[in-house]
Amino acid sequence: MCIEEERYWSKDFPLQVEAEDFAGRIRTFTVDCIELPMGYTVRAVENSTDYMGYLFKSFSETSPYSALGEIREKIRKALATRHITKSKYGYDMMHDELKGRITCDDQGEPALIVDGIHLTFDDFGQFFSSHEGFEFSLKINESLL
Repeated sequence: MCIEEERYWSKDFPLQVEAEDFAGRIRTFTVDCIELPMGYTVRAVENSTDYMGYLFKSFSETSPYSALGEIREKIRKALATRHITKSKYGYDMMHDELKGRITCDDQGEPALIVDGIHLTFDDFGQFFSSHEGFEFSLKINESLL
């Protein structure tokens, strides 16, 4: 790729994107783009969370702007649905589906990010205490890194 072609998109990244979540809060994301041999990866990281908040990724073989459009749609959909709520006993599931991201905390312990909230595996296990005897399905999707 010639330098002139690179400039057409690189001047637009990184950029700031704002989106409203299910509670009416405005969340701000820094969106960056990386050119790879097979296309463009665009990533949106929620600001002020040290990667312990929302994180989205999209790939396009042809254009960073196509991936950016997909990122905006992913953000909109993810922020529109609330999966957990906090009660005096801890976190509870709002319905029978839970979506989030697997990560590690700053001590290297596995953790989950659900609704932009950092949860330990103890928190996650608590969800199931009221579902004894139920069946479940666990699906691991694409990597965000």
